[in-house]
Amino acid sequence: MENKPFHYDGSVQMNYEKDDRASSSIPFELTDEMRKNIGTNPYSTEEQE
Repeated sequence: MENKPFHYDGSVQMNYEKDDRASSSIPFELTDEMRKNIGTNPYSTEEQE
């Protein structure tokens, strides 16, 4: 069953240990611009300042 397709129900799980260690060593900085973009509705029709 190695060729089993990926499903959203989680029936196929991959081992991401190597990727997790690599991504945790990279520092992440959340900027004010990121906070502004996260906190807004991308589908709103209002003008953003």
